Amino acid sequence: MNYDKSVLDNINESYERMFAVEKKVADYILNNPGRVVETNVSELAELSGASDATVIRMCKRIGYEGYSQMKIKLSHDLGKDRMIQLQSGKQNPDTINDVFQIMISNLSHMAEHLDMELILKCVQVIKSSRTIHVVASGNTIPIAMDLSFRLERLGIRAISSIIPEYYLGSIGIASSEDLVIAISHSGSSKNILQALELAKGQNIQTMVLTDSACSPAARLADFILCTCVDNPIFKDNGPVSHLYEMAMIDTLLYFIKHDENQQLDHIELLLSEYKV
Repeated sequence: MNYDKSVLDNINESYERMFAVEKKVADYILNNPGRVVETNVSELAELSGASDATVIRMCKRIGYEGYSQMKIKLSHDLGKDRMIQLQSGKQNPDTINDVFQIMISNLSHMAEHLDMELILKCVQVIKSSRTIHVVASGNTIPIAMDLSFRLERLGIRAISSIIPEYYLGSIGIASSEDLVIAISHSGSSKNILQALELAKGQNIQTMVLTDSACSPAARLADFILCTCVDNPIFKDNGPVSHLYEMAMIDTLLYFIKHDENQQLDHIELLLSEYKV
C-alpha cells in the first residue's frame, strides 16, 4: 500500500488479490465513497453484505491498520478532491462543508507561508513594549478592539479606539518603547497610514497585519504579517472576511501566552465574578 495514493487507488491495485467476499466490501467503497465515510464497521458490513471481520480484513489487505485508519484517509481524499475542484473554478461552493473546506485550505496555505522566526520576533517585541497602540479603520475596528482587550487580559498594556483623533493623539505622545500594531486589509486607509507615519517619525516600532505585503501600510512597517489567501470566499465583489486576521492574532496570542507563568490568575479570578 502506498500512503501517497488514495484509498480508491489502493483498493484497485489490490482488488485481484482479494477473496470474493472482500471484493463485495471493496465494490461498495468504490461505488459509494461519500457514504462510507459516514458509516461505522457494522453499517458498512451490512450495506456490502459482508461481516465486520471481512471489512477489517479488506482494510488490512490494502495496507491500513484497520477500518478507522482507512476511513480517515478516505475522508481526506474526498475533501482534497473537492478542494481541487473548488479552487480550479469548476464549481462554486454550494454547501456548508464546501465553504468550510475553502477556509480550512486558506488557513493551511497561510500557515505554510508564515515564517516562525518572524512570528516569535513579533511576540518578543509585543511582550517587551511599554504600550501597544492598536489601530484600524472602518469594519476592521472591532478586530483592533478585540486584540487590545485580549492583550490586556495577558497583562500587556494596550489601547485602541474607534476615533482616529484619539489613537493619533495617543501615538503623538508615545515613547520609543511603545509599539503600533495596524490592522488593515487593504493597507491603504488614510488614518492607518497617518498613524504609521507618525510612529515612524518618533522612532516607534510598527507592525502591520495586511492582505498585501506590497501595500502602502506594509512599506511603513518594521514587521509585516501578511494575511493574504489564494481563494477568498467573497472574491472581489463581496464583504471582506476577517477570519484570517483573527487567525493571525490568535497565533500571536498563543505564543505570547505559551511561555507565560500563572501570575495573572488573580485577574481571571476577579473577572470570573462577572460571569454567570
